[in-house]
Amino acid sequence: MNTPNTPTRVVWRELMTDDLERAKGFYGELFGWVFKEMPMGPNMPPYTIANVGDKGIGGLMTKPDGNMPTFWLSYVGVPSADEALAKANAGGATTIFGPMEIPGVGKMAGFMDSDHAVIAMLQPDGPSQPQSMPQQGEFCWETLMASDPARARAFYGEVFGWTSVPGPSGNGDTVFGVGPKPEDMVADLQQAQGGMPPCWMTYVVVDEIEGARARAERLGGRVVVPLIEIPNVGRIALIADPTGGHLGIFQSAMR
Repeated sequence: MNTPNTPTRVVWRELMTDDLERAKGFYGELFGWVFKEMPMGPNMPPYTIANVGDKGIGGLMTKPDGNMPTFWLSYVGVPSADEALAKANAGGATTIFGPMEIPGVGKMAGFMDSDHAVIAMLQPDGPSQPQSMPQQGEFCWETLMASDPARARAFYGEVFGWTSVPGPSGNGDTVFGVGPKPEDMVADLQQAQGGMPPCWMTYVVVDEIEGARARAERLGGRVVVPLIEIPNVGRIALIADPTGGHLGIFQSAMR
């Protein structure tokens, strides 16, 4: 597990599912991911790493609690997991797990914000890894759907130090970032609507939306939102895998 040690950017994504083998079959066919098992120590099941080529881009694991839903969890890199979690709790969040040390990986924790959107943090071990432009099959972006965007801007600004700036689409959207440059953008913030509960959503780069949607359905998945055009950015769709995990697919306009 080789995560970029870049504070306050999203550095890892992880699927928690009740059918690991089915999820691996779906994502392997959909995105071309290759899976490798990482030993986790005595009396513990191995952790599944999803790879694009030789690059580990995310993880999959069996849900620790059968009553919890299947979902993708995003991890934000932080200088101190203890401090970030304390700030989150002071702002009304509820700790889901941690902080806990994972040898060779770092210290991690997860929380649910006051809107019930869940996100995690990772204080990585080891030297910094370079950021690079996401390629096909790699994760590329996050969206926060919030019932109160103004409250979310203040909360995540305090917890992760994110600034809030107008997004590149020109539609009045808000983008969280770590600085003023386009490459500093981390995630966008949207008003939750249409009955969709507040949540964090992650996205994977695809070459072409229509083909990826068709593959997802053929493999037993479901298309939740067929297409959203984002001016100056690209095209997205939202899908659900056969085990219940939701994520977005993204076709860039900049190619």
